[in-house]
Amino acid sequence: MTHLKFLRKKNGYTLETLSQVTNVSISYLSRLESGSRRLNTDLIRRLAHAFRCSPAELLQEISHDGNVITAVEFGRKKRHDMISREMNLPVYKVVANSEDGSKLSINLCSSTDWKAKPAELFAKEDVFAIKAEGYFKPYFSETSTLYLEPATNLAPESTVVILDRGQIMIKKIWSVTPTTLQLCDIADIEALKNGKAPKHELLSLDRDNLEATYKVVGYSDFDLA
Repeated sequence: MTHLKFLRKKNGYTLETLSQVTNVSISYLSRLESGSRRLNTDLIRRLAHAFRCSPAELLQEISHDGNVITAVEFGRKKRHDMISREMNLPVYKVVANSEDGSKLSINLCSSTDWKAKPAELFAKEDVFAIKAEGYFKPYFSETSTLYLEPATNLAPESTVVILDRGQIMIKKIWSVTPTTLQLCDIADIEALKNGKAPKHELLSLDRDNLEATYKVVGYSDFDLA
């Protein structure tokens, strides 16, 4: 059984119901499961949203003994250099889609590096990392690494990375309902709490229309400047 099929069955989907949720044809989903078609960034987003898992969990394989290992681990296993899935995280790079860096995306098809999982995140299974690459200043430095997990329980003041129509943004949650997220810039959260910033500047998004929402659960090399 391929890992994609394993995740589908684990989440209670048939090919027909998964097709309805992801808007991907049954025949194409079947070819993805058989390995005759490859995942691209758009498919990774759709499936990760349907399975409520991280992109890293989608890009895994089943070893001959039935254990789940990542595709990168599978290649290194052949060279007798296994990476521990529990102790290492895939790192993805943030890239700019515009000259001024106002439009950003993440290539979820391929991790650029692996990083040791911080001790405080050992108990979390679906965490992955992104490199800020200087696009999230002044909150994070060029060398900062952000640790993300699929957002299931969101609360006001949580820091989140939103994937919307192929672009990403990093925001603070001002308020959350089952259907809507109200977001603000990280720098504005304290002013909003103290009534010193206009609430009409809040960004309201329909949760059902978002490609993915990830909660920032940690970071390294934080830049306070």
